Amino acid sequence: MGGAGSALSPHRPRDGVTSQGGSGLIAPEERVDDESDPWPLDQPFRGPNSDRLIGIRIPPRHLWLFRRRQLRKRWYYVSFWSPELLLCAARVEVGPLVQRYWAVWDRQERQLTKHTRYLRRPVKFHDDPRLMRIDDRGVRAEVTLDPSDEFVVYRPEGRAYIWSRKALCVGARATVTVGGVTREVEGVAFVDDNAGYHFRHTRWRWSAGAGVDTQGRMVAWNAIVGLFDTKLNSERTLWIDGVPAELEEVEFSEDLAVVTFKEGGSVRFEREADLLKRVGLFVIRSKYDHAFGSYSGTLPGGIELREAFGVRERQDALW
Repeated sequence: MGGAGSALSPHRPRDGVTSQGGSGLIAPEERVDDESDPWPLDQPFRGPNSDRLIGIRIPPRHLWLFRRRQLRKRWYYVSFWSPELLLCAARVEVGPLVQRYWAVWDRQERQLTKHTRYLRRPVKFHDDPRLMRIDDRGVRAEVTLDPSDEFVVYRPEGRAYIWSRKALCVGARATVTVGGVTREVEGVAFVDDNAGYHFRHTRWRWSAGAGVDTQGRMVAWNAIVGLFDTKLNSERTLWIDGVPAELEEVEFSEDLAVVTFKEGGSVRFEREADLLKRVGLFVIRSKYDHAFGSYSGTLPGGIELREAFGVRERQDALW
């Protein structure tokens, strides 16, 4: 969620990056990588943990409110995917402002239940790092979070930086109570923990899901344009039976219905339920479109999906 040395993606501004070379990054042939050395902070990073990111504040350390005039943002998002139901929950912090939201999509009943709060805390994450809980408006949910794969990504953001931890949890179990009816299902959970000093204007398009291919293998993917989308050391990932491989760049159709992979293949998203959010608070503006649904098509390597479920998302934020 490799080696370094790629130019920053054209989807992100490159202003303010201080480093060697005209591209703003050190070419890979100009240095010898030693996995015991601190990582050069003017280059994007992807690895199993943050041990090599020395000299900056990243979770679990507290991040200052500003860095180089860029406001701190952080969000912790969990999504769960199964043929029976899909759900998501998040805590979002923009400077001192905090928002929490959740949504449950029951595919069998074709019912979407959702809510957003700014004060009360209906979503709990860190009381138990291996469990996500929702308790709000008569809806209760617990999702187990036992990562089968986990990694962190980092990149410079102008004169500041952004960081994220990604975790894929195969065999996650969700216990969900809606309308007095409790269901227990097994599926795949995805954890997206982000922190840093994102640009004032931040945009991304994102697709993620999991399912089974025609050979009976468990497959999952995480594809994005924006945020951690550098040519190398990106968050883009394909998992086959839990084994990860970084993907090359992807493209989204204008309506986000189709994701095309540079290595070959494309998947089509069939939207089933929407979580639309429009925020206008002080100097913060956000247009957020998050949808639950199913996927069909072919992943890189000629992997044909038999069935798959997940999310797709568009964010356009001025924060």
